[in-house]
Amino acid sequence: ERTFHRDLRAIESIFDVEVRCNRSTNQYSITTDIQNVSFRKWVIETMAMSNFVAECKDISKQILIEDMPSGVCYLTPIVKAMKIRRSLTVSYQSYFAAESSQFEIEPYCLKSFKRRWYVLAKTSKHDDLRVLALDRMANVEMTDCPYSIPRNFDAEKYFRDYYGVIMNEKPEKVRLWTTSFRANYLRSLPLHKSQKEVECVPESAPQTNDGYSIFEMKVAPTFDFIQELRSLGAEVKVLAPQRLA
Repeated sequence: ERTFHRDLRAIESIFDVEVRCNRSTNQYSITTDIQNVSFRKWVIETMAMSNFVAECKDISKQILIEDMPSGVCYLTPIVKAMKIRRSLTVSYQSYFAAESSQFEIEPYCLKSFKRRWYVLAKTSKHDDLRVLALDRMANVEMTDCPYSIPRNFDAEKYFRDYYGVIMNEKPEKVRLWTTSFRANYLRSLPLHKSQKEVECVPESAPQTNDGYSIFEMKVAPTFDFIQELRSLGAEVKVLAPQRLA
C-alpha cells in the first residue's frame, strides 16, 4: 500500500493531474481533463514511446525516426533558465545575417514546429518579443541576472492565431476547398486548431474524387502557412480571402 501511494503521488506530480478514489467502489480515477492539454499529452506520449522503444530494441533498425537539428542540445539550459528565471547569453546567427552576434535573452516559452525547436524570448537587441531557432545558436550560457514574465502572459494564447512561428500578419477567416481524398488528411491532422469542416460533398462513386470539402479557420496568412498550402498542390484551393488566393 505504501508503494502504491508513493507511485500515486509521483503520477500526480509528473503529469500535473489529480487522482481521486471513489470510496464507495474503491476505484481510482484521473479527475483532470488531460485530453486538451498539449504539454500533459506530450509527456504521456513521450513516456509511452520510451517504453515502446525499450520493448523494440531487437528490431531498432526497422524503426525509422525523423531526426531533429542539433539545437536540441540547448533545450536543457533554456528550461533550467526558465525554471529559476535567469537570463541567458546566446551566440546566434540567423539565415539573414552574414555572421553571428552575441546578446542576452529572457526566455518566455519553448515551441516545437516542423522538427525544430524555437524559444520565444525578450532580447537585449529588440524592444519586442522574438522567436529564435535553437539550431541557429552556437553557444548558450546562463547569467546571474534575474528576469520576470508578465503575470498575464499566456504562451498558448500568444501563438493561438498563427500556423507556426512567423507572426507578421493579422489573423483572418480562411476558407479552403479540398478534394475528398485530401480532406481525409486534413481531418486527421488539421492545419490549425481553429479548423472546422463546414461543408462535405461525398464522391458519386468510389475513387472518382469528384467530391469535396470546405474548411474554415481563423489564422494569420503568414509565409509558413502559405508554404504549407503550396505543398498541397492542386488538391487545395483558397476560397477566401481573395488576396491569399
